[in-house]
Amino acid sequence: DVQAGVDLTLSIAPGNSTGAGDIIATFNYNLADGGSYIIVANGIVSATGYSPVQAFDLDVFPAAREAASMGMNTDVLVIHGSTDAPVVDVAETSVPAGTVVDDLAYGSFAGYLELGTADYVLEVQTADGTPVAAYQAPLETLGLDGAAITVVASGFLAPANNSNGAAF
Repeated sequence: DVQAGVDLTLSIAPGNSTGAGDIIATFNYNLADGGSYIIVANGIVSATGYSPVQAFDLDVFPAAREAASMGMNTDVLVIHGSTDAPVVDVAETSVPAGTVVDDLAYGSFAGYLELGTADYVLEVQTADGTPVAAYQAPLETLGLDGAAITVVASGFLAPANNSNGAAF
């Protein structure tokens, strides 16, 4: 929790930082009283070795939830954080419910999915429906009834073009 209605400076430094001289980026915020926010770090710090280079930034979602809006659900907020991935869709394939997120661009939040608390399989797809990856979303198994969570799509579709970074 941070104080609302005042100017805040958020400085980002590497995990091995030993002081203020290690700061790589600084961001200023003035957050509204009574609000809840989710801030996600995205992008590339290095100017070389990545394609495409998406500058390091903080993406802010100003309507964060701290619990599900309805008791028997799990509210899931999705953000696209893969710098080299195109616009994507997310489909639920185990029920199947079909497309649950449509045309999500890098750095964008999809808004909350208000899902019945169950176990799902979510498949990330390109806009033309080509599968990129599928993930288990065991909301019921993890006991997330009534929770609000954030899911970040990250990693690289082409690690070889991105300093052999983590795969999507």
